[in-house]
Amino acid sequence: MKQAALFILTICLFASSMFAQESIGIGISNYSPTNSLLLNPSSIVDSKAFIDIHLVGFSVFARNDFVHFDGNQVSLTNPNSFNGAEVLYNEKRAPFRAYSDVLVQGPTVTATIGKHSFGLYTGVRSVTDVRGLGQKTADYIINGFQYGPYIGTDTRITNLRATTLAWAEAGLSYGQIIRQTGNDLLTAGVHVKRLFGIGAAAARLNEWHFTVEDSTTMQTHSISGSYGFNEPGWNTGKGWGVDIGFTYKKTKSGVSNYIPHLRAGGCETCDYQYKVSVALLDIGRVKFDPVFYASDFNEDSEYTLENFDSADPEGLDGVSTFLNDNFELQEDNQKANFRVALPAALSAQFDYNLGYNVYANASLVMGVPFKRNFGIQRAASLSLTPRYEIKRFEAALPITLHEIADPIVGFMVRLNSIIIGTDNLGPYLFNSDIYGADIYFHLKYTIFRAPGCKGKTRKRGQRGGKIVPCASW
Repeated sequence: MKQAALFILTICLFASSMFAQESIGIGISNYSPTNSLLLNPSSIVDSKAFIDIHLVGFSVFARNDFVHFDGNQVSLTNPNSFNGAEVLYNEKRAPFRAYSDVLVQGPTVTATIGKHSFGLYTGVRSVTDVRGLGQKTADYIINGFQYGPYIGTDTRITNLRATTLAWAEAGLSYGQIIRQTGNDLLTAGVHVKRLFGIGAAAARLNEWHFTVEDSTTMQTHSISGSYGFNEPGWNTGKGWGVDIGFTYKKTKSGVSNYIPHLRAGGCETCDYQYKVSVALLDIGRVKFDPVFYASDFNEDSEYTLENFDSADPEGLDGVSTFLNDNFELQEDNQKANFRVALPAALSAQFDYNLGYNVYANASLVMGVPFKRNFGIQRAASLSLTPRYEIKRFEAALPITLHEIADPIVGFMVRLNSIIIGTDNLGPYLFNSDIYGADIYFHLKYTIFRAPGCKGKTRKRGQRGGKIVPCASW
């Protein structure tokens, strides 16, 4: 592409052209701790699953407000319909943003032993975040730098951020009941992850003041920001990540002596009237090994880039050389390291038991912005989710405000060991315009009862036909 020599805009175009952020439908389940630990590691404690074994699964979430497809011409249920489909643009909704989160979850297991719970997790993940894509930048992406109305006029691009990060991770989780008295139950959990970097590219453009003089000449007046990217490959970077969470439950019966899945208690768990959960997620970063290219730049001198329309740097080294040579980014500004922070977030949930296995949930996930360093800012979401759950079946209908602005409706169903869901059901059922895609699938095996409980049919909280409070188990 004629303007692709500009690394910054290449990232923007890549990210905003892509098609389950939180997989909220299954992420709040009481029966699937191998999934819910991703929203709060304390959820593995006092779970209704004694041992949960996740075999394989994936989730794909991508959404933007810049490019889309006409829902009357294409359908997510028919991938062939996208062949030759016209890409449409929202040209008057700036600033634009794009976010994608792709997860392949590998073997994962959680288990409960008394008041303690343990977990082992594996997965591969790729996240892309673009913010601050202004109107003029969008016009250049659509029309190229030869866009007539802007030739000969001053242009300023400010506060543009674009980051993509891919990594694998292996994690260990631990949680326990830390307080139980009366009808109050408090649990805590931590999930520590070893990170194996695969690839990253990041750009922060604080300001770029330039003028396109004609179809081949660009005059830069000043430019400041930073960029970094590496040679992609397995284990090209390393790091650590951690999730920390707490859950408070107001139980229906006393829990002073309660132990989950205890045989004397009917081999099950205490019901709650409501629970409140809070967690900090993805605190950490990946530090990449050489070969990488990273630089801070802050240049206020005038310089001219000739024949930019035909520039075609080859390879990552060619891109770095192009930027340094043509934009006069000095070698002494090169960074000594290249680090990219994970998509850190605050996660909070309120779950209310309406009775008859029906629950109402409110969830908030807020990404942590990175003002100075390279990092992914997780997309914010606010969800209201009614759900019905029993041992072998579960259904949820999440209603989500993506970035606390765009409403989307999803659906999830768990049929024993099979989980299928989406946080955005509309494009699959209606001819609405497609701004992305969202789907997740998981296959797992759950052991609901502890050893020695096989064949037990006594209802929880009963002994000899009499109701027994959890505190007496």
